[in-house]
Amino acid sequence: MKLTGCLQFLPWIGASALLFGLAGCGSDSGSGSNDPEYSSALEASSASTGSSSTSTGGSSGSTALSSASTATSSAASETQSSEEQLNEAQKVVNGSCGPEAATINKGELATWKFYRSSGDLYEQILAPFVWVFEGVSSATIQGNGMQTVNIRYEEAGSYATYLSVDGNEIACDSIQVQGIPITVNSCVPNTSTAKAGETITWTVDATSESEITGYTWTSSYGDVVSSGTSGSMVATSSMHKQNVTAKVAVSNADKSVVTFSCDPVAVVDPESVDLVLQLGSINDADHYGETVLPTLPDSLFIPAQTATTVQIPAGAPANCTVGCKPRVSSDYMNLQVYWDSDDALSGFAYFSPSGCAAGKKYTVTTSVTAICVVNAQ
Repeated sequence: MKLTGCLQFLPWIGASALLFGLAGCGSDSGSGSNDPEYSSALEASSASTGSSSTSTGGSSGSTALSSASTATSSAASETQSSEEQLNEAQKVVNGSCGPEAATINKGELATWKFYRSSGDLYEQILAPFVWVFEGVSSATIQGNGMQTVNIRYEEAGSYATYLSVDGNEIACDSIQVQGIPITVNSCVPNTSTAKAGETITWTVDATSESEITGYTWTSSYGDVVSSGTSGSMVATSSMHKQNVTAKVAVSNADKSVVTFSCDPVAVVDPESVDLVLQLGSINDADHYGETVLPTLPDSLFIPAQTATTVQIPAGAPANCTVGCKPRVSSDYMNLQVYWDSDDALSGFAYFSPSGCAAGKKYTVTTSVTAICVVNAQ
């Protein structure tokens, strides 16, 4: 009789047989070989068989090796239901289940595993397992202690699996079986920086030898309105100073699905002021000289590559001018200033922002950490 589940223990089985049974069941899915219960069983078995002869010890070693070889061999083939009678469910063992790999290619074997969260190792070994699979010909596989099974999927698609263990019903994580491949080349936004109230639109470029049939857009930052290869969402004030991104799941006629993370967009709320600029002169060596700048507090600087809402200070003249410098003088040639624009300023040492006046707010990004000062005159 072929048994693919764990050995069923009977009241008259001794300690050495118990050890053999544990070896035949493989590792404990709940706690591993370091489980105190597992270790205790091994120690108890060793103590009870300590007076065995050398030849008996050699025989036990051969048995253990044979069991390990059998386990390795079975891992490479599709699991079949055990012919043994299922034990009575005790509703003690429970946990979760899922595929070892969430995505495989059609024609490949998937290994499904049970992860124990309640009940002990011995109860798991005796517990009846009934696996029910979608998308395969052998829809149901069962056996006592059957914590791991291998299933081959011949057709692409997304499939669910259900497990009844010790009478407890569990919905396992699903598996995606890929057919003809999909290649996602890029997913880029229409802007690198967006203000609250503006619309961000990502566009995906994907190819496949099988017709692409759909695009599903999602984002942890809010709802994405899907329009084929494009997905859009409105930036909000709650996204201020966050790099907002979206994901797109591309599917084709062969039921392949590839999920891709799009490039992020820095969102700022123009009404949420991060920094009120200093009033003075960027050329004032006593306040903003090369040796002074590194000693100034971080709160006066625009962080590198971070969209920042700045405000012109009170007392600034109408049509004011602004000058910027990098915090570290060696960064001077690397400094680029993006002032309310995706285009860098042609000159940052002295420029006139549009509508510059006290209280005016701008969105500014600098390539390196920099300070910007509003000229008092």
